[in-house]
Amino acid sequence: MKFRDLAPPLCAALLLFILPGSSSAKIINVTTNDSYAKIESAVAGDQVVIAGGTYAFRVYLTTQASVTNPITIRALDPAHPPVWDFGSTLVENAPGSYTAGDRGRGGWQFSGANGYNISGIVFKHARTASFNSAGIRYYNGTTNLYIKDCVFYQNDNGLTGGTQNSQATVEFCEFNANGNLGASSSAPTHNIYVYGGFLTMRYCYVHDSVQGENFHIRCRSSYLQYNWFARANNYEGDLMSDDDFSGTGPFTQTMTLLGNVFVQNNLPGNHSQVVALYNDSGLANLTLSLHMLYNTFVGVNTNSALVHVSNADATHMTAEISDNIIYGTKTAVLIEDTNNATVVGQNNWLQTNAASGPLVGSIRSGAPGFRNPAAKDFTLASGSVCIGAASAVASAVPGEEYYKDEATNRFWRIRRSALDLGAFESTTGTASAFGPYDPYPAPALGVSLNGRNSILSWPLYAQDFRLYSSDQMIPASWTAASNTYITNLTGVSATLIPASNAKFFRLKR
Repeated sequence: MKFRDLAPPLCAALLLFILPGSSSAKIINVTTNDSYAKIESAVAGDQVVIAGGTYAFRVYLTTQASVTNPITIRALDPAHPPVWDFGSTLVENAPGSYTAGDRGRGGWQFSGANGYNISGIVFKHARTASFNSAGIRYYNGTTNLYIKDCVFYQNDNGLTGGTQNSQATVEFCEFNANGNLGASSSAPTHNIYVYGGFLTMRYCYVHDSVQGENFHIRCRSSYLQYNWFARANNYEGDLMSDDDFSGTGPFTQTMTLLGNVFVQNNLPGNHSQVVALYNDSGLANLTLSLHMLYNTFVGVNTNSALVHVSNADATHMTAEISDNIIYGTKTAVLIEDTNNATVVGQNNWLQTNAASGPLVGSIRSGAPGFRNPAAKDFTLASGSVCIGAASAVASAVPGEEYYKDEATNRFWRIRRSALDLGAFESTTGTASAFGPYDPYPAPALGVSLNGRNSILSWPLYAQDFRLYSSDQMIPASWTAASNTYITNLTGVSATLIPASNAKFFRLKR
């Protein structure tokens, strides 16, 4: 990501940053009269601009660019996006430069690539004879893949791939009706199926998977934040063993689900669980860990366990389940082998007749107090028992929230605090929504006094910003401040001890 910079309000300064780039970078314009060759020719720094229309050729990308000098592939007009629609043609039979036996595994494939930014493209009907194609497949150590404002519709899988050290970030995307009932039930298809590596997904609308789950994740580390998951055909999602691990271990995989909305299918194929941990490969010396915090689950009274710790094989598993709204089920958590599981959590809303299991400090009532659940408005109405009920011990707190619902989707807005349970804060009110092409809002850096010490503070949504200081402004020499940060349910702060010289401070992401 690019740095986002802010001078503190008490300092007047003009900060100018020139991002590194290639002097030979070019703009490559692509229309429906062109082929895959133009797109595949791009090198670091280039922008590939694709006109609206329908395209039906495969794309195979392998170039090594970088975060600071990426290859950008984008729609000319996101309001009229280019559509990769393979129709009834199997992907392996479509035109393309890649001729290996796995050429049908993705409409677009990234193999060993680095530094691609993709935005504003629709992927439809990517299907293969083996029922395991995808709109996009990335593998062979592909890193720094950024996918934004793309739609994946009726593919075998929407997004798939991921290998041991691969890394992808997916934001503002929609995954709708991906899956193929022709696939074996022992190797089903999903809206999202990532085999390994590292994955971050934010502000996405993922719904109505055709066969399996909305997300099927085998990553070493995955962060799914501020998304809306709805009506998976089987169950919403899982963390399963990474099939790229080798050796004797020990191995660790972690998933964080923060600030998401889950809306259950009326007739889920698997009505015993919503999110599952499962070592399906029987890998030895494995620990699967889940952090499920500040999510809103709306069930259909099937008694599905919000979290299923499926460790009957004695795999060690841990789960932190706190500050969630768990509505429409009597089962918060199901643990198969308590001797090999560590499950903690507190301050979740549960309906009065629900079993809390190992969770403590539950808030109970007949209903959580949604504003208008019939219209899928799960924000909190005045008087809700979920308001101000969050604990202060969760390992992560949200500073953003999904906006707004299923009709107005794939936006986010600043969450004013993390005092309330669930995915929405009652004090957020009419805060502005941000979409895929809006600039990220610069956080305000506040200053207050505590005796002789100064307290610098900034909002929760800027938790990943860091404080930098300089002894002068012209020329500035910014270095990372060594102060310890304190994060609570209302913001982030750092204490400054009086120094002999004046300092300037800024936040930088």
